[in-house]
Amino acid sequence: MPLPAFFTVWNQCSYDKMWDNYNKMKAANCKKCDKYFHCQGNYEAVHNCQGGFQRQMASIISNIREWSQWRPGSGSNDSAADQAANLFGRNGGDCASEYLRKVNCTWNPKTGKCSW
Repeated sequence: MPLPAFFTVWNQCSYDKMWDNYNKMKAANCKKCDKYFHCQGNYEAVHNCQGGFQRQMASIISNIREWSQWRPGSGSNDSAADQAANLFGRNGGDCASEYLRKVNCTWNPKTGKCSW
């Protein structure tokens, strides 16, 4: 998906990495795996792209995503956990070790399926 005009001064690669991981998460529909995809999208956006503003781009997209899902009366715990996973990925954390088997997520990055 092309980068919205608002972000043209930022980083298309980072945007694409975030978008790709979001689409993988939606297509996979694996239980207990959303934090992995949050983490991995942020990791790839910062550490697999060049050109500058990677960290800022990942942070902005993550914040917009969380803000867009907020509703009065909705719990903030899941949003806080999403943001922790986002930050873990941006900081270069090992998303697979932290958010796959450890939390009973069945996503297998090698096969692209929800089973080990």
